[in-house]
Amino acid sequence: MADIVDLTSGARTILRDYPLYFEVDAGPLNVLTVRLPHPLIMSSSLQVYLTTTGTTPVTALTDAWQLDDRNGLLKLTEAADLGKRCVVAGYHYTWFSDADLGFHMGKVVNEMTYSGTDFDDFLPVQRDVIMLGGVVHALWSLSMELMLDIDVSTPEGMFIPARQRFQQVQQMLQVYEAEYQSKASMLNMGLGALEIFRLRRVALMTGRYVPIYQEREFDDPRPPERLYPAIPAGVPPSPTAGDDVIEAITAGSVIYSQDVVEESEW
Repeated sequence: MADIVDLTSGARTILRDYPLYFEVDAGPLNVLTVRLPHPLIMSSSLQVYLTTTGTTPVTALTDAWQLDDRNGLLKLTEAADLGKRCVVAGYHYTWFSDADLGFHMGKVVNEMTYSGTDFDDFLPVQRDVIMLGGVVHALWSLSMELMLDIDVSTPEGMFIPARQRFQQVQQMLQVYEAEYQSKASMLNMGLGALEIFRLRRVALMTGRYVPIYQEREFDDPRPPERLYPAIPAGVPPSPTAGDDVIEAITAGSVIYSQDVVEESEW
């Protein structure tokens, strides 16, 4: 989905997780697996060159390989490539792969469209909020990884405070989460959005919804226009005949059904 790709690119810009170039010479291949110097490889940018040995070396670009982009492992699939010189060039990321950011962005889109809103109907300012939501989800996931690191202390007096990165990510997360929640609230988006429903009254005698008509000015001569508002999910079913009054022995009180209350108020 092209829009998700654009949001992912924007989230990466906010995170300052730009692709970095690398180039490695694997030398004559003794095995078909090459461990690249970096994880989180940008697979679309990877180029693999193989050079044959002999009096007249020939260098050619090959696509006979498989990539584990998360761990930075390149596996050549042709056994004839053993002994050839291999040069690999491409880009890698520091914190998040494209798949990771796309996953987090998809979760935010699901939260924003759970009520039936079409993603294509979002305005640019609303898509900026979705972008911020992807940043929050990504930082939360990163903090889960960094919280597993422990401080290292050696008898020689060397101390590596691994918790410092976790604390820094937590501080970033708090800032972006506050901004995300603020903008989502102002635009009434997300799981915390306020929803307005038009309550429907059920007639006591027929058990059917009472018709609702469009409001009109006092001197409007047009005929009334019937409205059919959506019925929110989770509404209990209408009571059957004979259930108008529900007697409950709770502190000696009698509880009346909602229909009786509405009918008396009507």
